[in-house]
Amino acid sequence: MLRENEHFFDAGNRVTRIDVFEELNAQILAALRQFARRLGAPHLIDEFLLPTLAEGDARIVAAVRDRPWPPWGLGSREIVAICVTHSIADGSYAVSPVYTLPQELTNIGLISAVYKEALDQLSAHPRAEICYLAAEHSTLADHVLTQSGFGKTEDVFVTPHARYHTYRAAVDKVQEALGIANTPTPDLLAHAIDSRALAAQSYFHQTIYMGSLAEWLGTEGLASEIIRLVRGGHAGKPGGVPSGTGRWEVDPISEVEFVVSFANMLGPARDQLMQYALASESRFTPAMVVRDASDCASVDEVVRRARTLDDLGPFKDVFAKALTQHLEPALKKLKLPGFPVGQIEMQITASGNGDFYRLHSDTGSKSTREVSFAYHFFREPRRFSGGELRIYGKKMVAGQLLPADHFQTLSPRQDTLFFFASANDHEVLPVRVPSGEFGDSRFTVNGWIHRRD
Repeated sequence: MLRENEHFFDAGNRVTRIDVFEELNAQILAALRQFARRLGAPHLIDEFLLPTLAEGDARIVAAVRDRPWPPWGLGSREIVAICVTHSIADGSYAVSPVYTLPQELTNIGLISAVYKEALDQLSAHPRAEICYLAAEHSTLADHVLTQSGFGKTEDVFVTPHARYHTYRAAVDKVQEALGIANTPTPDLLAHAIDSRALAAQSYFHQTIYMGSLAEWLGTEGLASEIIRLVRGGHAGKPGGVPSGTGRWEVDPISEVEFVVSFANMLGPARDQLMQYALASESRFTPAMVVRDASDCASVDEVVRRARTLDDLGPFKDVFAKALTQHLEPALKKLKLPGFPVGQIEMQITASGNGDFYRLHSDTGSKSTREVSFAYHFFREPRRFSGGELRIYGKKMVAGQLLPADHFQTLSPRQDTLFFFASANDHEVLPVRVPSGEFGDSRFTVNGWIHRRD
């Protein structure tokens, strides 16, 4: 029998602690496997948890209860709830639903305590944000995420079943919206929270849990309203501002650390460019790469996979004029010296399902390339996902300019031109086009501005 003023879950919550795991020993793994079996989803361990941890920068936050005696060995831990976080880009994190055993599904104090500990771990990053993917035209998911401090963006992920928008929020905004910013974990476990915070947490966690249920149970052929994010798949903020910068609005010319973007470059003419690319489908050929030791270009699908067209037709002069017009302000923003402009190389690239371009730079010992550019255009609504442009910075080490470990990841933005120094290492992340149709590809006009000898 419960004592007066005691909550239903108090007895279990009093003997619950929150543990954080970045590595798993045999005892913890055994407890997690038991938890997954009792949850009815044993595949979660090998298909989700272990691969996520193996990628690094991931944590499992678990609600744990110990058996009274003996307090060691296999079976000494009972895990009753977990939440998994992992990095998807610099400063951006995916956070799973709080998975709980069936008897704990309404234990909102326990669920909130696990979630708070997960967010507290992420808040060590000064500009940490968390992200969810919710299906286009969602009703409850959209309402609950928006009320909980998230903003819907145009970062789109496409599956064979549905289109998904990325919802983003700063960690501190979510904690404030859910009423857990200043609430200690023991108070959450004891349900010592006011009714408004209780309602906010209940709506949020039950919506995330139920919206994700079809996916994490492995239900074949059904579209889940909320799906998990993959690492490196969703990192650009509105307008191409890189993840983790904390900037949610940009000017037509936006300054970031080593990338400059110009929005609305072609305007309505981009539709004509799209029609030109589609009409030229048969003329696209496998993309080629040039090795520094040789001036010869060759196809190497280990490094780059896409299709390109070097003939821009009537758009060649349009782009040459726009590039030279924007070059001077771009160089100022990038803090690069001016140079006499020589050749401008341009090509249209169509990136289809599974296409990519591995880490590389556009210059070599004999190259006169100074500035690289990429202009994005595509069909609307967008039917591809991925294809982010990730650009790495440079730093001076012992008198040498070397690649830095920080980067900026830019989502494809309709009618937007990006400039960056050709010497900066960069890559195009894998593209996903579920339809497989050429017209649904990620299209760019990309190229290089040379220094005149």
